Amino acid sequence: FFFPSALRLRVCKDTSRSETRLLPSLSTATSSQNLAMSGGYNCLDASPIPGDPRFGYQNNWNTGMMGAPCAEPLCCCASLLFPCCSAMYVRKEVLGGTLERYKCCQGYYDCMCFQAGSLGEDSMPEVCLCLEAFLCEACSISATRMFIMDTRQIMPDACDTRLIRLNNFLVLLSCICNILAMIDEMFETAADIVELISDIVYAIVSSCMLAQTHHEVKMAPRPIDWSKANLYPRSGSKDMRTGNHG
Repeated sequence: FFFPSALRLRVCKDTSRSETRLLPSLSTATSSQNLAMSGGYNCLDASPIPGDPRFGYQNNWNTGMMGAPCAEPLCCCASLLFPCCSAMYVRKEVLGGTLERYKCCQGYYDCMCFQAGSLGEDSMPEVCLCLEAFLCEACSISATRMFIMDTRQIMPDACDTRLIRLNNFLVLLSCICNILAMIDEMFETAADIVELISDIVYAIVSSCMLAQTHHEVKMAPRPIDWSKANLYPRSGSKDMRTGNHG
């Protein structure tokens, strides 16, 4: 739910500014091409992303995103009301209660002009994590989830994939409606309704994702296998699609 890739783009009809909200995830395509394939044509498709080795992992989540609100109601509610703070808390929890090996998005969103670990994380990890959570909320949440999936060899859940792709579809639909509203005012009401629905779905899915990750760490505490951390590129990324990984 979630692109270096922007998955959350709201076009403001009366100004030139835009708001980006990212919610990339390993169980969803994160490029516009893959997003169109997975969300635009069948937003409830749960088939694996081509070339993603994570679908070959052997372990399952302790609970899916659908069951996360019942498994962790307090965490889910807190994540719904305070998503950025919850994203910070869960990231530290996933990293073993310390930020000694924290990197921005744990390196899952590195690109030519952005390399995690070179942004001052060593000297002020708390500040960097705060900026990550508040400025790139969706990327932060998704990176935490990808990290625990990789280090624990947890395969994507089919229902989770459907929820994430549904969110992505609604985000794209919201973008399209807002663009149409800029061209013709008759689309403004429809654009506002779709945007509201998209925002609600995003909030619910992201809170379920955080609750699911928190529950996994809580129910199955174990040492972190750092050799598997960030072993593969982000699902749906160019490197993943071209097979440029280990």
